[in-house]
Amino acid sequence: MTRISLVMLLASTSLTFAQGNAPFIAPPANSTSPASALDNFPSKTISNGIVTAKVYLPDPFGFYRATRFDHAGMITHITYKNYDYGKYWFVKTSPSVQNFTYDADGLVANNNNIAAGPVEEFGENGFDAGGMNGRFLKLGVGILQRNTQKYDRFHTYPILNGGKRTTSATKNSIRFTQTVSGDASGYGYILTKTVRITPGKAQLVIEDRLKNTGKKPIDTTVYNHHFMTLSPGEDGVELEAPFKLTNARPMPADVVKFDGNRMRYLRGLTGQEQVASDLTGFTNAVSDNDFKVTDTKSGFGVRIRADLPVSRLLWWSVPSTMGIEPYMDIKLKPGEEIHWSHTMDYYGPGVSK
Repeated sequence: MTRISLVMLLASTSLTFAQGNAPFIAPPANSTSPASALDNFPSKTISNGIVTAKVYLPDPFGFYRATRFDHAGMITHITYKNYDYGKYWFVKTSPSVQNFTYDADGLVANNNNIAAGPVEEFGENGFDAGGMNGRFLKLGVGILQRNTQKYDRFHTYPILNGGKRTTSATKNSIRFTQTVSGDASGYGYILTKTVRITPGKAQLVIEDRLKNTGKKPIDTTVYNHHFMTLSPGEDGVELEAPFKLTNARPMPADVVKFDGNRMRYLRGLTGQEQVASDLTGFTNAVSDNDFKVTDTKSGFGVRIRADLPVSRLLWWSVPSTMGIEPYMDIKLKPGEEIHWSHTMDYYGPGVSK
């Protein structure tokens, strides 16, 4: 095989590998548990009679115990008109899986590092400066210990200081507060997250307020990984943006078609296929952070908006789930505070988008 043909082969097969877990290797059968076992972890169901959502609680022995995503505000089973936007996108979990893989029954995810959407992920702060075994910041998780040469979002780092957490709830909302203070790293913050279903509307809002209470600046990013389950394999799914969409990496022409401000799946993903790319075309206008994802076959979909500009835009999908990931920059000097929100409006057949 020539060098050119080898490069072409690698390029054509790379999207079939999971991020952080390539190639796919089935875990030991005795290490797996059914996804349904997660239903028993501490949670709170909120509803306004139109939309219902199950929100998992941050807990050392709860649904999410790793260090990639914010421990608070992880949501599953967002239902509107009996349509479930947030099913589990894995059939089993296993501690022997780094990110996710497959066995004969379907997708298997790491039992601690799995997530459901919507859920926020922040970038790291101070990983390089802290040195090996040093302390660094991961908002929504706390102060972590560096034990890898390069930062790896799929790796679970030791949590040295998870701060103090409080939770309060009503029938249609839940509020989480995490306070990290007095840490030797010099980082400190108060992060308050409210998940609220708007009375009388098919709308879920996630509101964040972050204050830098430490001695060091916070310079990071945040995005919401939605893990949507609109259509099996994304067959007929359409993404609409307020700007012309272009893909930064190749995407299979028999799967995805771009047409102006729309991207549409021509067929559903099957087996172990994965399609992902950075998307471009957005400006620094807040109005560009506004997307509609619709299952054109059923008519159900969701409009996803945020009130900070997009700094990076990523699309990711496997047969069981997909996510639009609009990254936003967070920069705070000591003492400064910032507020942002994600708004999700749900719609169905015959309902205006």
